[in-house]
Amino acid sequence: MKEISHFLTICLILAILGACQNEDLKQDAVGYLMLEVETDKTTQTRVEDTYNPKQIAVKIINSAGKTVKETDDCTTWTEAIELPVGTYTIEASSAGFDGKTAGWDKPYYAAKETVDIKMNTNISKEIVCKLANVLVTVEFSDDFRAAFQSAVVGVSDKSNSDNKVTFEMRQASETGKAYFPVTDLISNLIVSNYKGELHSKKDTITDIKAQENVILRYRIASSGSSNIGVTVDDATKTYTYTIGVPVTATSTLVASANVWSTFAYLTAEVPSFADVFDQSKLEFQYKTADAAEWTKVTTNINVEEKDKKFSTKLTGLTPTTAYQYRLYYNTGSEEGITSNIVEFTTESALQLKNSGFEDWYESGDVWYAATQEDITNGTYCWDTSNPGSGEYGYNPTSQSTDIKHGGNSSAKLTTEYAVIKLAAASLYYGKFNSLTGGLIPKGAKIDFGKPFTSRPIVFKGYFQYAPVAIDNYNNPPAGTVQKGDMDICSIYIALSKKAYTVDNTDTSTFIDFAGDNNIIAYGELPATECVSTNGQWKEFNIPLKYKSLTEEPSYIIIVCSSSKYGDYFTGGKGSTMYLDDFELIYDGEPTIWE
Repeated sequence: MKEISHFLTICLILAILGACQNEDLKQDAVGYLMLEVETDKTTQTRVEDTYNPKQIAVKIINSAGKTVKETDDCTTWTEAIELPVGTYTIEASSAGFDGKTAGWDKPYYAAKETVDIKMNTNISKEIVCKLANVLVTVEFSDDFRAAFQSAVVGVSDKSNSDNKVTFEMRQASETGKAYFPVTDLISNLIVSNYKGELHSKKDTITDIKAQENVILRYRIASSGSSNIGVTVDDATKTYTYTIGVPVTATSTLVASANVWSTFAYLTAEVPSFADVFDQSKLEFQYKTADAAEWTKVTTNINVEEKDKKFSTKLTGLTPTTAYQYRLYYNTGSEEGITSNIVEFTTESALQLKNSGFEDWYESGDVWYAATQEDITNGTYCWDTSNPGSGEYGYNPTSQSTDIKHGGNSSAKLTTEYAVIKLAAASLYYGKFNSLTGGLIPKGAKIDFGKPFTSRPIVFKGYFQYAPVAIDNYNNPPAGTVQKGDMDICSIYIALSKKAYTVDNTDTSTFIDFAGDNNIIAYGELPATECVSTNGQWKEFNIPLKYKSLTEEPSYIIIVCSSSKYGDYFTGGKGSTMYLDDFELIYDGEPTIWE
């Protein structure tokens, strides 16, 4: 047993000694790297104070992908670097910049090498960092400079339009040196000839490689050609793109005006305009067609679609007046750069006929809110339910000289029983068509709408209302009124692309103001305001809600009723409404239908 124990002790000692020897060997399995890093100055240029491309950062990465040594300035490594035996990757690049962003005077140098470290061996490694991004410069030929008063070239990364720089002819940036990552480039040229006309040209530069110098050289195109010609200097890796630009190119500005009576929405689209121009120097200008001087539009310019579309609202215009507008870019010169001139004429600010209800005429047994001449010529606009009930001795709508807001008279509407049915008094822009139901009328057909081509913002007027309890009930729409409720009146306005014929005995003929695409705008007096005014005149202002700000109407519809649900033969006998001094307002901001 003692011998076995002695033998195991010896084995253990030997094992420990062997392990120590292996550890010593492992510790001794190192080599030494002496690193020299230089930059290829072929395309070197001046740089910003905050960035020194010649300050090279270095990483030493082992075979497992772990960084074992790094520095932001390789010049601080003055001694040999001790490294365990193995294969390493050395990555060197300009410190503080990755070359992925375009910018002025920011060359980016980089290199990548591998090195094998052997035991107890000194290895010297020289790494040359070469330009890893692309130098871009712009040149304008003499004939080009003579043909155009100004030129701006915006160069951008094709994959990222925000990664861009701008060269401007006759400015300091003209001779600038811009650097881009290795990617396809887009060049956008905007020029102005000496007539002040804007032209643009867009080109794509492909197959770009690191260390290349791309020169964009602009000249006047010969024989109408505008193709790109490319020459290559292999010695210097310089590509010269000679780009022809026709002097007679058409303007790239696409402009239009959505014109109302007292204002206009001005729009302009210039492809890649804001990519190369300072937006703060852009402005819309306008004048009357016969004026000599332009006036700046002071409202803010809205920018859409990545700075390609511009719009603004021009206010304070005079109806039925010819104007001109243009987009202007202030270059600092007296002429500046201007777009093509767009002409437009404002809409008329039409008002309602007999809007103060001063004109009344009795034809037979029927009273009309119109002059005799208009009745004779068929040119009257206001009609009522009187033509249907007048022959039975009822004129629910009449002239009032006692209760009026202004002038000498107003319109008086009183809900009555006519023949055997309740007849809500009505006043509308349109024409009474006919009674329905034979000898004993059951209802009437009404033609709603009169020709009208203006776009008002608000319908304004005055009314008095003295309602009574609803005593005639005939299934009006659910959730509206009940028998015994206090009656309510109604005033509404609509602009449409067509006229309508409504049969009040057939609900399928009623106008669907929300769903009918021929209705472009609508407004009504809220039900909460269609109540008693306690013997006082009350002003109403009904905004027209527009489904579209570009569509124009062909007809206007206005309907006023002493009983809102009179079409359903529901209301209170004796409910009385007075109307006076209607007006269409054209100033302000249109309300959008929601």
